[in-house]
Amino acid sequence: MSATRRDSFYPGTLDGPKSTAPASGHRTREPPDSEQRVAQRCVDCGTPAPKTETNYTLISSRYGWRLTRTVDANGQRMMEWRCPGCYSRYRAKKPL
Repeated sequence: MSATRRDSFYPGTLDGPKSTAPASGHRTREPPDSEQRVAQRCVDCGTPAPKTETNYTLISSRYGWRLTRTVDANGQRMMEWRCPGCYSRYRAKKPL
């Protein structure tokens, strides 16, 4: 792989992905720092989201978390995570 291609695929690194070598000798890829997922919390009750590989999994039918777009007092757009219970209460209060 050329240096240019590797640099564009892993921005900010020259060595490519971080990897570890388990006792079996096989190397496993760890995501670059830019791909590390931040733990989400419900904006209403503060419950931490279950650990998943991606945020897409949180909004699946298995977990039922919801991501809503709102506008704050300064007119800035915000994204808010809600657990299933808080989202059903949020939806019941919000007019269609």
